[in-house]
Amino acid sequence: MSEAPSTSSTPPPAIQALAERIEAQTPHLHVMSLFEQPHPYVKVKDTVHGIVVGFSSEEDYVTYCRIVSAQGGHHHG
Repeated sequence: MSEAPSTSSTPPPAIQALAERIEAQTPHLHVMSLFEQPHPYVKVKDTVHGIVVGFSSEEDYVTYCRIVSAQGGHHHG
């Protein structure tokens, strides 16, 4: 009878661990929330580039960091 929203679920341990890694290793990325539905991901705000991004895996996060660092890192808009 009760249909709970997806926010009541707990994200998988891998997503929780990814959020912790992001917070520890990249202070300019602020974890906004963790989601389980429609697929597990971490919603993050990049305060340097002023955008919101989502990471569904460690690979997504590492790839994003490589792309951003290849572009010269910090810029002031």
